[in-house]
Amino acid sequence: MIKMKKNKLILASVAALMAVSPVLSFGSQVHTVQAADSSVRKTVMHNSIAYDKDGNKTGRKYITYGSIYVDPTPVTINGNQYYKISGKDQYVRVTNIDGVRRRVTHNAYIYRTSTQKTPYGMTASSKKWKLYKGEIVTTYGGYYTFKNGKHYFKVGGPRKQYVRTANLGPVIGTNTSTSSNNSSNTTINNTQPVGKYETTVTVTTPYTYLFTEVPGKIQVQRTNKRVKKGDKFVVDRLEQGTRAGTGQDGDDDNELAIYHIKGTDYWIYNNDVQAAKQLSVQSYNKTDKSLITMDQPVEVYNADGTSQNIRIKKNDSAWRVDSLSYIWVAKENKAELFYRLHLNGEYRSVYRLTNNGDYVSDRVPIKNAYIKASEVKVDPNGLKLTPSNTAAEAEAAAKK
Repeated sequence: MIKMKKNKLILASVAALMAVSPVLSFGSQVHTVQAADSSVRKTVMHNSIAYDKDGNKTGRKYITYGSIYVDPTPVTINGNQYYKISGKDQYVRVTNIDGVRRRVTHNAYIYRTSTQKTPYGMTASSKKWKLYKGEIVTTYGGYYTFKNGKHYFKVGGPRKQYVRTANLGPVIGTNTSTSSNNSSNTTINNTQPVGKYETTVTVTTPYTYLFTEVPGKIQVQRTNKRVKKGDKFVVDRLEQGTRAGTGQDGDDDNELAIYHIKGTDYWIYNNDVQAAKQLSVQSYNKTDKSLITMDQPVEVYNADGTSQNIRIKKNDSAWRVDSLSYIWVAKENKAELFYRLHLNGEYRSVYRLTNNGDYVSDRVPIKNAYIKASEVKVDPNGLKLTPSNTAAEAEAAAKK
């Protein structure tokens, strides 16, 4: 049982955060708070069995997203790292609290169940439904076995967010500091970041608004939630790009960025806070346009499925498209899915079919141009289009 005196100390250190109850309602994952007696509040990210100092089970279990108070420096028991529950002979695995870092080895969807996908980390409007090869992600605890028999690591919360273990590599690092929390560790108002890639920010302007994502909007939108000068938050991402509005009017130096408040759907602008340490700036460039790329020469068609006798050259540009529909291709006797290029006579470099049957390099105006969806790649930063008809409807229309 934690003494009332310690409760008061902890409450005092986080009192500023109480002004934003939605932030705290995501609870537990948001902050690590250090009290005067050096115990630290942590969030349980994976169900955790409590062990004694000899590594034997105590019969106590700590449930996901609950808060616990632990001694800040991990101890090693039988080769594994544990946090000691403050004031008790109980120890919980560090990996269930702080997690470990792994590299994504294959593009991976995020799931909430064996059949249902879910967005990762932020709000559903962020459309981050996938982790891409090369990204680094934190996983918590051991894997879960879903009903489909496959194994998944927990990667976030408080929403259920899991990734197939087959899509992640081995552990490449931890988020746990192994040094003791003494005077050599700088703290701000007794609030410390949980992991290596997180930091604490302090609000420097009076009554600053928090921002969040809104469906249909690229840039984060202001909420009616305000925080006061001196309030502190643990943040886990610093981002520039379209979501932050980098480069908009008034941002002539292109330095505008946003911090994501850990465990919530809220963001706060970098010019309203002071960070305890600098985070690496991440780039995020979603757009409200639909974009495709071409890594091979692509045949251009008319709306009736006949060829325009030109092929767009392989290039590294992102091409804007404005519709996706099935078109009956009589020559192939089937309906194909086509994107319509957002061009109205603009000149582009192509290969043009000559009268003698050879293709020659040329620049020609492109208009009413359609290209097969199967021959291009969709830019994940662009707006996703859905077909405006079905293959059967396209066939019926062509054979009237």
